[in-house]
Amino acid sequence: MTVDDEAACRALYDELVAGRNEGSGARFAAAFAEDGELVAFDGSRLQGRATIEAFHQELFDKWMKGTRLTGGVDEVKVLGPDVAVMHAIGGTIKRGKTKPSRARDSIQTLTLKRTDEGWRIAAFQNTRIHPIGSGFLAFLHWSIGDALWSLFRLSTDPTAHVRTSTPQPVASR
Repeated sequence: MTVDDEAACRALYDELVAGRNEGSGARFAAAFAEDGELVAFDGSRLQGRATIEAFHQELFDKWMKGTRLTGGVDEVKVLGPDVAVMHAIGGTIKRGKTKPSRARDSIQTLTLKRTDEGWRIAAFQNTRIHPIGSGFLAFLHWSIGDALWSLFRLSTDPTAHVRTSTPQPVASR
């Protein structure tokens, strides 16, 4: 990877953030390869640029309207001539606020690949930065959060959002 490649990878993240901040699912998703995947902070798995675009446009139009993403690339590591991994830190500025909320900080891991379109995101994992900590208050905080998550989840099946391959018949003995 050359200095120009690293700059292109970093610029790709800037494009992703710009699409997010202007509320454009199309611009956000353009940073992904056609077959790119995204795992959101809640574990939702999105496959393909078109799916990522549609999902995010709905988010931008409803739940995330008026919010902004801050942050940037922490590092880019070369894995091969056409593959790199990038880590970025992002924070969300809520509607009507001027500073990011630390409770919404995330670390993102992006696997990038060189395509005919240039560098694109092959896989994106977004994880909230929420260290467990130690002591009773940390335990209580996590316990309450887990209980609320369980209460308000739409599905009780933890694999409902995971695409699996078709099961093969088991040979009889």
